[in-house]
Amino acid sequence: MLVGILTFIGWAFVLIPVTVLIVISYQMIKGAAGDDGLIMSLVMLGFTIFIIGVVILLLLYVTDLFSVVQ
Repeated sequence: MLVGILTFIGWAFVLIPVTVLIVISYQMIKGAAGDDGLIMSLVMLGFTIFIIGVVILLLLYVTDLFSVVQ
């Protein structure tokens, strides 16, 4: 019971600040990207690289596509 409560509190202490950081960053980037096309293109490039990384990690962890046959 105590472990569950401490786990919940720990995750709350991690997720709440990360969520606030992401929301504030999104608002700042949205405002800056509306004014400058270069910032928008850099944000889209970064987002594309992030998505490619997520897809690669999903392929590695979820599928046996890259497993080594021994």
